[in-house]
Amino acid sequence: MTPEAQPHFWQVSPDNQTYTELCNALYERELLRLSQIPAAELPSLPKRLASLPFYIRRAASAIVRYQHELQLDSQNASWYGRQLSQCPANKQQAEPIARFYQKAAKPGLIVPVYVEEKTLEHIMLDSVDEVDVQQQRLHCNQHGWFSFSGMPLEVSNSDRFLLKPDKTMMAAACCGHQWLNRRKTEPRLLSLRELLLASRLNWRNFARPHTAQSN
Repeated sequence: MTPEAQPHFWQVSPDNQTYTELCNALYERELLRLSQIPAAELPSLPKRLASLPFYIRRAASAIVRYQHELQLDSQNASWYGRQLSQCPANKQQAEPIARFYQKAAKPGLIVPVYVEEKTLEHIMLDSVDEVDVQQQRLHCNQHGWFSFSGMPLEVSNSDRFLLKPDKTMMAAACCGHQWLNRRKTEPRLLSLRELLLASRLNWRNFARPHTAQSN
C-alpha cells in the first residue's frame, strides 16, 4: 500500500461525517430520554432499546438526504433558524384553520400543534391518522382529537391547539423554538419521532394552497 493510498481508508465524505455526527447525537439524546422514563414504562425498555439503532439510522439517513432551508447542526441533531420575538401561533385564527383542514385533512398529513405548559410555549410536529369529515374533526397520532378549527376535543389535549401548517409554523417547530413568559428562550431538542416527520416535509409546497404535504 502506498502512502498516497492510505488516506482513502479513513477519509470520509461530508455526508458520511454528518451521518456519523447525527447518529452520535441521537444516541446520546435518546439514551438520556430512556433513562428518565417512569417506572410504569420499564417493562417496555428492552424492546425500545432493541429498536433504537434502526430508528436512529433511519432518522440520520433521512436528515442527510433532506433538502432544507434551515441550517443543520449535525453535532446536536437539530436545525436552527431565526426565531421570532413571540410565538407565531398567536396570529392564527380559527376560521382560516378550519378552511384549510376542510380541504386538506387526510391521513399522513404533517401538522403543527401549539402547546402551552404554564407560561412555556412551543410548536410540535405531529401527523394525522384519522379524519372524520362528518364531525369536522381529525385525530393526530400523538396529540389526539381536534376540530377542523383547531380546538382540542379531549381533556388530555386541552392545553394544545391544532394550527394551520405554513412556512413560519413549521420552521419554528423544526427548530424547537420556545417562548417563556412571551419571550424567546432556549430551543428544545426534537424527539426522534419529530425529526423523522420533519425530514418528510416538502418545503416547496408551502407557497401553495395545500401546504406541508409530505413527499
